Amino acid sequence: MGYSTKIQEIKRPNFNQYYVNFPRALALSMNFLKGDIVEWEIVDKNTLILKRKEVNLAGQKRI
Repeated sequence: MGYSTKIQEIKRPNFNQYYVNFPRALALSMNFLKGDIVEWEIVDKNTLILKRKEVNLAGQKRI
């Protein structure tokens, strides 16, 4: 099952930023918490991989 989302652009005086949000269902299923660190990996112009940086905590309930 896939989830669609739009790229958001925030225009600032000196630079622009782009944001990608993903659905709450995905965040809950992967046990993401506020402040979790992730890394984007570019595979090709059509594919990005999002990796959690702290692999040892993935899937564990954190306090």
